[in-house]
Amino acid sequence: MSVKIVTDTSCDLPAGLEQAFDITAVPLVFLFGDEQFKDKTIPMAEFWEKARAVWPKTSAPSSGDFERAFRQAVDAGHQVVCIAVTSKLSATYNAALIASQRFAPDQVAVVDSATLAISQGHVVLAAAQAARAGLSLADVVYTVEAMRDKLHLYISLDTVQYLVKGGRASKLSGILAELLKIRPLLVVQDGELVLLEKLRGRQNAKQRLLEMALEHFPAERAAIAHVACLDEAQELAATLAAKTGFAVEAIPIIEVGMALATHGGPGTLGIGVVTP
Repeated sequence: MSVKIVTDTSCDLPAGLEQAFDITAVPLVFLFGDEQFKDKTIPMAEFWEKARAVWPKTSAPSSGDFERAFRQAVDAGHQVVCIAVTSKLSATYNAALIASQRFAPDQVAVVDSATLAISQGHVVLAAAQAARAGLSLADVVYTVEAMRDKLHLYISLDTVQYLVKGGRASKLSGILAELLKIRPLLVVQDGELVLLEKLRGRQNAKQRLLEMALEHFPAERAAIAHVACLDEAQELAATLAAKTGFAVEAIPIIEVGMALATHGGPGTLGIGVVTP
């Protein structure tokens, strides 16, 4: 019996890999007032047009959404490993866990990735590769759990105002950061987004983002994430490649999904690294 990988749309993968590995991504939901959309289902240009009028809020998928995805896979003769965005920042993991309880333990296993975005993508891809290699459900779960300590994700925000709008930072912090023109540098630690440094100036913020990521080289994998700043992401990938010996083609550049863009806002940059 083969293992099918399910995740959620907080996971960011290079174009085509979801299809190539038959990965199912259950969508998060975002709301513009009373108008509701599923993550990654409308063009980003339309998302930003709507966001100029009403900044969206996000919501986790329902347990029913996950149950339908699990049922489809199980009915097709698969076992399921579901890899969810960190439970410290979203109710998505709990929704998937509730759904899994409607199946036998040897049918569906849910794992907290303890990360998000491109680092969640690294975990999901490793799990999909393990499943394709014929590993058992238990061994695919072990692959995910063993990889969590190898993940390093740094995120540079151009502003904290979108964290404030999305309810992920206090209004006081947001006001102070705006007044002082601070660019927060965040790191994912134990599933939490932690403020690492408060930086002034866009170039300084990008330089520190690169420096923090370089501390984890030599590495097995690396990827760049961005929100509406492709040129800067390409520049960052080229610099990372030049400093590490990675081929620039081996460093995917991924624009994050709409749910995560809601909290980061335009100008967000991230580097995800997997160490040996």
